[in-house]
Amino acid sequence: MMSFTRAHRRPVVTALAIAGALALAGCSGGAGASTPAPTETVTTTATPTPSPTPTGPDLADPASWIVSFTGVGPIEVGAPIEGTASFMTAFTVATQEACPWVTAYAADGLPSVWLPDPQSTGVVNQIVLQAWGGPASAAVASSPTTAEGVGVGSTLEELRAAYPALTEQQGKYAVFYAVTDDAGHWINFSVTDDLVDGIVVRDEAKIDSEYCG
Repeated sequence: MMSFTRAHRRPVVTALAIAGALALAGCSGGAGASTPAPTETVTTTATPTPSPTPTGPDLADPASWIVSFTGVGPIEVGAPIEGTASFMTAFTVATQEACPWVTAYAADGLPSVWLPDPQSTGVVNQIVLQAWGGPASAAVASSPTTAEGVGVGSTLEELRAAYPALTEQQGKYAVFYAVTDDAGHWINFSVTDDLVDGIVVRDEAKIDSEYCG
C-alpha cells in the first residue's frame, strides 16, 4: 500500500524539473528567444583648422610698405645692415665710394633708401627715405607711407592733418617735423616747398644735416 506522502511528492519534483529546463532553454537562445541588435560605434575625427599663413611686406611693391616708428617695410631699426640686401629686390645698390658707411638703395620712380652707419656698428640705426635724384612730387604715388597715409611727396598740410601731435624741430639748417609713439621711437619729416621730401625713422627726433660729407 502506497503512503499518502510518497504519492503526492513525485508531481512536485516533475514540475520543478520542467521549469528548470525551460529556464535553461531561454538562456541558451533557443527558438523564440530575442537577440539584442549589435550597437554600431561611430568614431569621428575633428579636422584641424589650418593656421593662417603669416604675410609680410611685398618686396616687389615698395609702394605698399608701411613706415612705422620702428621700420620701413621689411627693414627694422636695430637689425643687421648686412641682411637688408635680401629685402631690396626692387632696388639696386647705390652706395657711393665717397661714403661707404651709407648703405644706399635706389630705383627709378621710387624714393631712395639710405642706411647711414658712420660709427660702423653694422646695425640699422636710422632709415632714411628720400626723393634723392628727383622731385618729391614724382614719388608720391610710389612712396611707402605711414599708417596715416603720409609718404614722400605728401603736402605739409596733409602731414599736419595726419598728425595733430606733430612737433616742429629746429635742425642745423632747416626746420623739420617729428612725431613720436611715446616709447622712444620717432618718425621725422623734412619738408621743402611744402612737400615732404624725406622721412627718417630712428630713436630720436633728429635729421642729420648730411649723410655723405
